[in-house]
Amino acid sequence: MSPRRADHLVTAVLVLWSLPDVPWWWRPPGHSADTLVVVGYLLLALAQSVPFLWRRRIPLTLWGITIGAYLLRGALHQHQVAAGAAVLVAAYGVGAHGAHRRIAQTLGALSLAAAAGIGLFDNDHRMNGAFWGLLGAAFLIGDAATARRHEAASAAEAAHLAERARIARELHDVLVHQLSAITVQAAAARITPSADQGAALSAVEQLGREALTELGHLLGTLRRDDSHAPDRRPAPSLAELEELVAGARARGTPVEFTIGGSIPRPLTPGLELSIYRIVQEALSNAARHAPGAPVRIALGYQTGQLELSVVNEPPRTKAPANPNGGRGLLGIRERVDLYGGYVGAGPTPDGGFAVTAALPNPDQAAARYTDDGQHPARR
Repeated sequence: MSPRRADHLVTAVLVLWSLPDVPWWWRPPGHSADTLVVVGYLLLALAQSVPFLWRRRIPLTLWGITIGAYLLRGALHQHQVAAGAAVLVAAYGVGAHGAHRRIAQTLGALSLAAAAGIGLFDNDHRMNGAFWGLLGAAFLIGDAATARRHEAASAAEAAHLAERARIARELHDVLVHQLSAITVQAAAARITPSADQGAALSAVEQLGREALTELGHLLGTLRRDDSHAPDRRPAPSLAELEELVAGARARGTPVEFTIGGSIPRPLTPGLELSIYRIVQEALSNAARHAPGAPVRIALGYQTGQLELSVVNEPPRTKAPANPNGGRGLLGIRERVDLYGGYVGAGPTPDGGFAVTAALPNPDQAAARYTDDGQHPARR
């Protein structure tokens, strides 16, 4: 339920709860009142409930309004149950829906202290002590809800930054490999051609070495962790997708892998890496959330873009809860956004799950490859 709908529902419940406190004309003698009194009580009922439509924007002001309505009903010797409920809901909002956590904590502690004092020293008003106890609990529960939201937001942000760092490390490796190939080839070509060509290639070599040095200075700090040893394998490519699919099949996941669309075209190493990682993460998600369910992977070369879909059927057995749910989709979105593409993820009508992505693949990318269809850095 959206926050706005939740506000509407809370307001409607409080309005309906407060309306029976109005002394309507049709009630028996002694329980009804004249028109002016009825209008006054009706306005009071609306005042203690309608402002909840804005409970997330004015939580402290709303709590003050409900306290005023509660005290006024008490002064008029009227039922305070509906007004008390509004006070409790507003107290929760002070802790949960605004920058008033310190106020909520203070009021919550004071309310609980008042409840304890009444319970210990004033036996004649224990019901009032119960209300103060509920009020203190409402403040502190709202504050706890805010703390949980902040913790979840911090965890999501940490996962977001960690995923970006992991992607940056992999792209760092790809770029370093490419620049190394540029400098090596430029240095080799400078040995044989004419003087003019040699000077040009010498400049290319120098620029390549400078770019390689600056890139190392810029991103080298991302490699300062124990997981990136010097003997780490190179970044995977599309050629290794079959091996990835075979590994998933060996682990018990039936996988159907097809390549379609127009004639496959060469891709940049970074784009190949992103596609490989998207498929890898989608297969991992399918194995975690739908163990044993068949998975269909389709890779399509279209004009100007590459389309990818990974669809798994409904799970055959109930998968265990995953405390890190959603992290894989975060990584997929990061990789697709990096290339200005589109990604969609969600349940299918039959109860399965589908991940679809479209990544731009301009025809100009082919110009970066040699005549034999291989990227220079991969020859």
